[in-house]
Amino acid sequence: MSEWREAVGRQPANLAAAAQAFHGAIAEVDLERLRRGTIVFAGIGASAHALVPSVLALRAAGRRAFALQATELDDPGARQLADAFVLVSQSGASAETVAALEQIDGVPMIAISAQGDSPLVRASEAWLPLGPEPDTPVATLSYTATLQALGMFCDALLGISESVWRVLPSLAEGVLEASAPPAAALAADFAGVSVLEAVGGGPGLASARETALLAREALRLPATAMETREYLHGPLEAVAKGFGAVVFGRARERALAEAMASFGARVALVSDSADADFQLPEVPPVAAAILQILPVQLLVDEVASRRGLTIGELRRHQDDTKVA
Repeated sequence: MSEWREAVGRQPANLAAAAQAFHGAIAEVDLERLRRGTIVFAGIGASAHALVPSVLALRAAGRRAFALQATELDDPGARQLADAFVLVSQSGASAETVAALEQIDGVPMIAISAQGDSPLVRASEAWLPLGPEPDTPVATLSYTATLQALGMFCDALLGISESVWRVLPSLAEGVLEASAPPAAALAADFAGVSVLEAVGGGPGLASARETALLAREALRLPATAMETREYLHGPLEAVAKGFGAVVFGRARERALAEAMASFGARVALVSDSADADFQLPEVPPVAAAILQILPVQLLVDEVASRRGLTIGELRRHQDDTKVA
């Protein structure tokens, strides 16, 4: 078993440990200051993908909340965008996220990061930690832990009972077990695709974006991620034999998956509906993306093995994406 596959399997335990750490940290945060006005969430890469479910949940509850790329805050007008900021970086040293600190100085800022001594955390008003497990170079544990931390923060802000977080580790374990056989079965077809499309609505947009990133980093495939309704307005035209697609959602996504398959694509539907290739338990939308990405991680591992790839260190290292 590869190091990456082992890390995928450790996620249920990491989620449980991360939730415990979150409880201790959130008790120290003055949430009253954050329960009014506009909140902007920002990050880069996988951290930015993870913002989507919680921002949607806050909006559904009547809060003004927005998800931005960290680069959008590197502007003198950034501090006018929100009454509070939540900046997310697994390392706490992502150059783009750290660069935003100067522009939002003076506005309340919460940091979500694995590293308590990082530049991001040192500049924050409060720190919400991720799980204790060190992450893999192609993210596994940190991505699901970030989704959980953001979801738990959202629920704490809204005063929602967090029953889903108590059972999430066991649900995640069940999804990994149930998804292993279909991932192995689908991998033979997906190993031959030349491009991957990832499409999802609602919280599934986070999963689509992370899937496309995994396809590029782990499988070295050209990959695109898009929101369902946006995908229907033109991009679908390119789909043909040789395409692979992972689609997240329910009725409209099921119809899209069927259409893409009819055009020659190899398609996997990830859903809590009974006819999905990867069937998931139904959970609140703020937690759905955590379970959605687990079967994709298994599929990516199986496809990498068939393509003769080892998921590990990135080949195209850039020396300006982290700060000291």
